[in-house]
Amino acid sequence: LDPQLQSTLETIYETGNSFGEPKRKRARWTKALEFDVKDARKEPVDLLWFVGDYASLDPRNIRVTQTLARILHHAGIDFGILYEAERNAGNDVRRCGEEGLFTDLAESNIEAISSCRFERILTTDPHSFNTLKNEYPALGGTWDVVHHSQFLLELIESGALTPGKELGYRVTYHDPCTLGRYNGVYDEPRRLLAATGCELVEMQRIRDNTFCCGAGGGRIWMSELKQVDVPRPSESRIHEATALGQIDYFVVCCPKDVTMYEDAIKTSGHEGEIELRELAELVFETLELQPVGVSVAQDHPEEEA
Repeated sequence: LDPQLQSTLETIYETGNSFGEPKRKRARWTKALEFDVKDARKEPVDLLWFVGDYASLDPRNIRVTQTLARILHHAGIDFGILYEAERNAGNDVRRCGEEGLFTDLAESNIEAISSCRFERILTTDPHSFNTLKNEYPALGGTWDVVHHSQFLLELIESGALTPGKELGYRVTYHDPCTLGRYNGVYDEPRRLLAATGCELVEMQRIRDNTFCCGAGGGRIWMSELKQVDVPRPSESRIHEATALGQIDYFVVCCPKDVTMYEDAIKTSGHEGEIELRELAELVFETLELQPVGVSVAQDHPEEEA
């Protein structure tokens, strides 16, 4: 077993997340918001948001998470999270072959979710979306699960959110493997982009022929094989995007894609030529909400797992 992968799996077992952070840190991103985020374990909510590891703990993804929270608040959505009771969903753990750890994570999350009162579950990560929607039912967890690209489109089409301006950006969109090939969610992100007034320029490999970023199935946790003059999958994808001509933004809707492609833009030599945006960030911009300085609350040494 790859040593780095083994170490990450042990970390997930010990801490419940792939970053090895104390569980109290999982919801620290909420402290920078201008409003309180409900604890769904303590009071009923309409929408239970299963945030996920990367969206909760990675600094760049936290910016997206806070942006999405502000959109939900602006739309008047009654939402809450599990706070420290949330653990890694287990999708990629299972695909690494660690079935026992997957079951442990799933049963813990199912117990926490089942103690809450809610109507639907919102997910930010396509991997969490897949395992909660398609795999947890076999262990007793059956709910209505929606990805944030689908939910934001619902809010716009129902009139709960009203785009204020057409952004007019020339963008290309990357289909996440797990959201697309596994779950057939292709149209909603594109319709959401259209609602923001962006011009979508498609890459050659899209929809069920999309090109993997190289992170899924636990690959993001493994040691990288260095090959001279051979680009990584994420770098190849950025080359494909920039070959389209002048593109303002490479658009994604998966936390691991945010991580992989932010790095690939730099390592592929295209920094300053194209930028990455998450779908929620474009929605926030078209709503013309008051810009807010997004930050991560400072660590407090006295807080332990």
